[in-house]
Amino acid sequence: MEIIVKDSDKLRAMLIEKGFSQREFSRHTGLSENYFNQIVNHKKNPSPAVAKKISNQLGLEFHDVFQIKK
Repeated sequence: MEIIVKDSDKLRAMLIEKGFSQREFSRHTGLSENYFNQIVNHKKNPSPAVAKKISNQLGLEFHDVFQIKK
């Protein structure tokens, strides 16, 4: 199973709504900017812990941001 971002454009919009650039958000969550960009652009799949961390930092539920692909 893989965890993937549901909608990259929507995630970027959510970051802006919360007042973050991708760079600022990655620093805020303790992720490297490169790794976070790869997650957003579907080049890497986050671990469950990282996906939960991203969701929590946005104040959203896991399934608002990510989906589990079988």
